[in-house]
Amino acid sequence: MMEAVAKPQSVYLEDFEARPDKAPEWLETLHRRGIEAFEQRGFPGAREEAWRKTNLRPVTEAHFGAVTAPGAAPRVLVERLADIGECYRLVFVDGRFAPDLSDLDNLAKGLTVAPLGEYAGEAPERLVKALGARADIDWHPFAALNTAFFQDGAYVHVAAGALVEKPIAVTHIITPEANQQAVYPRLVVDAEDGSEVRVVERFISDDQTGALVSPVSELSAGQNTILDYSRLQEDGIATINIGTVNLAAQRDASLRGAFVGDGGRLARLDLIADLEGEGGEIDCNGIYLTEGKQFTDFHTWFNHRVENCFSRQRFKGILQGRSETIFDGLVKVFEGAQKTDAVQENRNLVLGKRALAHSNPRLEIFADDVKCTHGSTVGELDEEALFYLRTRGISADGAKGMLTLAFAGEIVDMFRVSGVRDHVRRVLMRRLGVEDADIGDIL
Repeated sequence: MMEAVAKPQSVYLEDFEARPDKAPEWLETLHRRGIEAFEQRGFPGAREEAWRKTNLRPVTEAHFGAVTAPGAAPRVLVERLADIGECYRLVFVDGRFAPDLSDLDNLAKGLTVAPLGEYAGEAPERLVKALGARADIDWHPFAALNTAFFQDGAYVHVAAGALVEKPIAVTHIITPEANQQAVYPRLVVDAEDGSEVRVVERFISDDQTGALVSPVSELSAGQNTILDYSRLQEDGIATINIGTVNLAAQRDASLRGAFVGDGGRLARLDLIADLEGEGGEIDCNGIYLTEGKQFTDFHTWFNHRVENCFSRQRFKGILQGRSETIFDGLVKVFEGAQKTDAVQENRNLVLGKRALAHSNPRLEIFADDVKCTHGSTVGELDEEALFYLRTRGISADGAKGMLTLAFAGEIVDMFRVSGVRDHVRRVLMRRLGVEDADIGDIL
């Protein structure tokens, strides 16, 4: 009689079972669901459509055990906390809350900003309900790993009717001690009906730290709510960052996203946006900058589930060196979602002769009264414009930098948080080697 052969467990399940400390009871069940989902799902295969162009061998051929204790945040990274101006500040170092680097004094009325670790005993009902509600761990393996292993995270709650003008910055610092280990940042934003809030999430590390950063962010905008979310992925060149962002807009909500991909050896973001209430709007604008042998991948899924909703996606890429990028976006209009208005655009500027940009905007429409458009371009700088600038006494490098800034400026100007907008301008100028005196009124 043949005996059944048991499926071998992964090293991640071994890590999970060997954890020295269990989470609070309200959280441990979610952790357990995460590792079970990963064991069932595993890493994506090379033939899976959504992953076939993303080379995951740097992840799958290594073992990134979860960081067990935070390292010391390098001074040069701590100094970057001031990059985006005045804000409430919640800082995590290697996935753990850093109170000495955070500033949560004098929070606005109706605003709660706290690390998840604050709720060691009992958590608010709204947090328990929201945490894990959006991230599909059965579908996304890295969301499953995050759900299994995150030790701390940020919780932002805005009460109904509260108007919060000062931005909330959640910064994840990855230290050299996390090299060849995994960090699992987590963010939950729950903005109730009629509220207004701005949240900035940022990832930074040095150029030597080869960590795996796998964040999950879940943001929900209630009825008649304005929620601005900025995500700045600015890891060092050795870091791998593979994460998910889940957005949901209810009736007449306005959820606006600004996305920056600048850094990392391998960076991928899966952005899932759900329009669930009539009159809802999700407007996302992004820019990605690559050089050397960097690989950056933006996959988006915009789901129009009800009628009379509006969505915009505008992403631009600037590629240098031998870098490679992917933009793969889907707008899905569900049956009955009439009067949908959706626009999807991807433009790429290739500055490196060996750089490669993949662009694949897509539509799936199951309603007959909609307005949906999509388009993409991959091109180089305009030679006539370059020639014109050269005749005005501008150097070749200066002319290229000015035209590239003009290309990026349309997206940067759409970023709603002024501190983020100014910071991204400075990043662009530094990357392109352009001085203030060169650019006039371009940015």
